[in-house]
Amino acid sequence: MRQAAVWHSPLAWQVTLFMGINSLLFYTVNSWLPSMLADNGFSPEKAGSLHGLLQLASALPGLILVPLMPRLKDQRLIAFATPCMSLAGFIGLWLMPGWALVWVLLLGAGSGASFILALSFMGLRARDAMQSASLSSMAQTLGYLLAAMGPPLIGALYDRQGDWQLALMVCASLSVLMAGIGWLAGRDRQLPEASASE
Repeated sequence: MRQAAVWHSPLAWQVTLFMGINSLLFYTVNSWLPSMLADNGFSPEKAGSLHGLLQLASALPGLILVPLMPRLKDQRLIAFATPCMSLAGFIGLWLMPGWALVWVLLLGAGSGASFILALSFMGLRARDAMQSASLSSMAQTLGYLLAAMGPPLIGALYDRQGDWQLALMVCASLSVLMAGIGWLAGRDRQLPEASASE
């Protein structure tokens, strides 16, 4: 079966992890950003405004990436750079929370661009529509399961430590891991063809 061939492919796992980690980070920051900002002295109104800006910033990369993606055979540079934007955002919130406007814009743009890349990989790395559907099923099922663990785990770290420093360090570390996976997933390669026995 095509599904079995996809689940045994390292490339399929790279695409899945790229999507899953990005979704985990986005849902985590989406859930906890107002609390992070409030703990650093931002008013509820300012924290709410920055949270809304996060949503807007995550939508803007589509204006550039959607028309650009079909022209690129190799997406390694973009797939490496967009998690680095998130990395800068998490480090910034950790070390210089007063500049939250800059960090929120980086987090939103980085995660929005990475999401578009993840969805594009499901078609670009497949050989045909059936394989693309199998890869999409795998990446979205496992990716969103992984994403669902983010907010409660990061919240538990906050409860344990009493501040956001360790939680932001974990998110920054995951961004580094995601950049490495993005470099692999962004190579101009496709999933292997299914054998007759599959």
